[in-house]
Amino acid sequence: MKMDAQTIMTGRGCVIGQSGSGKSYLMGVIAEELCRANLPFCVIDTEGEYDSLRNNFGVLVVGGEAGDIKLDSDLTSAFAASIGNDIPIVLDVSEELDRKDAVYRALDALYHLASRIRKPYLIMIEEADKLAPQAVGKGINIVEEISIRGRKRGLGLLIATQRPANISKNVLAQCSYGFIGKLTIRNDLNAIRPLFGSGNKLNNITKLRTGEFMPFGLEHEEKFKVKMRQSMHGGETPELVAYEPQNRKLAAIIEQLKKGKVPVKASERAVQTVTIEVIPAQFGLADAQAYAERMARRRFVLFGEATESVDSVKQQYLPVGMCTMRLPTHWKGEYLEYYVFVTGNGDLLSVNNKVRFIGGRSGFKTSERETRSYMARQPVILAEVQVPKDEVPKNDLTAQKALRCLRGFFPDPTLADFRKAYLPFYKITFKKGNRVRIHSIDGIKGERFDIL
Repeated sequence: MKMDAQTIMTGRGCVIGQSGSGKSYLMGVIAEELCRANLPFCVIDTEGEYDSLRNNFGVLVVGGEAGDIKLDSDLTSAFAASIGNDIPIVLDVSEELDRKDAVYRALDALYHLASRIRKPYLIMIEEADKLAPQAVGKGINIVEEISIRGRKRGLGLLIATQRPANISKNVLAQCSYGFIGKLTIRNDLNAIRPLFGSGNKLNNITKLRTGEFMPFGLEHEEKFKVKMRQSMHGGETPELVAYEPQNRKLAAIIEQLKKGKVPVKASERAVQTVTIEVIPAQFGLADAQAYAERMARRRFVLFGEATESVDSVKQQYLPVGMCTMRLPTHWKGEYLEYYVFVTGNGDLLSVNNKVRFIGGRSGFKTSERETRSYMARQPVILAEVQVPKDEVPKNDLTAQKALRCLRGFFPDPTLADFRKAYLPFYKITFKKGNRVRIHSIDGIKGERFDIL
């Protein structure tokens, strides 16, 4: 049976079958075919069964007893090397006391890296029912997040489980193709019923033999027998084979990762960055994360008496315009020059002693004294930063729009200069169960502010 590589690399699929059906064996065959096609992927190995792939292919083993690098290494660099050099990764968590936490940390690093690179990359997960269980009221975990939102980041997902009734419905519902091995438990058969349009196929599934699977969502609809693997299945041998890297590139990358250095990066063509001018931040990401942790320890009425948890802290940018404004004096032909920031909503933005807005469309009147507090005598020296292109919001501000805004606040202003810029701020997401609260703080003073 043949499959389109694009479907595998960027789609959502599943391999389901009870113990002894050949589920893990099929996952191993798929991994071998991806290695032959020189396609990058990461397989989450919960039982130490996939390191045998390196007997025949160039793969990077992270974790486990005989891993090339430890699980506490810089995983972002490891994934960058994998994606940029088409090297598969076996993430061996078989020796970890908290396997779920180890997997979540690794997938979180990969998810954020993929948001910048956006290159097709497959994640294969064994025992998905344990890593993405069906749990009501506990929010979305990283596996569910990838299944729902990973496609636009180039992340494909292939999960394997012997208990489909226990896996998150959010994950299973995203699977557009898959392979079903023998199942006999009624709850599991009911769980996969939506995947098939025919009741006859469900009856046939109970009669499948070891190594036989029924596909769905593919052109081939008849049952098939899994072909032989080239690599010995890790569960069939108690001995670990000594590893010799197959090529110099992989050996060099492993050596760099062991030394804590960033290996060969993904192609520059894949990561598109732009240079923008920003109001210099005095409150960094580490400060924002510490702020979020302090806030999480407080109690909020909205969530009852329980403490919230910090779900994410993300740096974002608000489009603004820095205007060099001239106001007339009592003397004809003389002007005073000020520097003012405006936003796309027609608001004034103060960055002097506190980041705050005066709403241009809110309808309330402001005193001349309050309005003048938004004017600066000296220009703010903007800083140039390079950021991923897809993380920068579009700045639609023009000199004409800025001047219309200024005329709503100041008498007879003229615009001597206009520059597009951005205000850095941090979006903090708190969670308590399935409830979410968003809290924004500015990057200048580190204080809460509402984006109008």
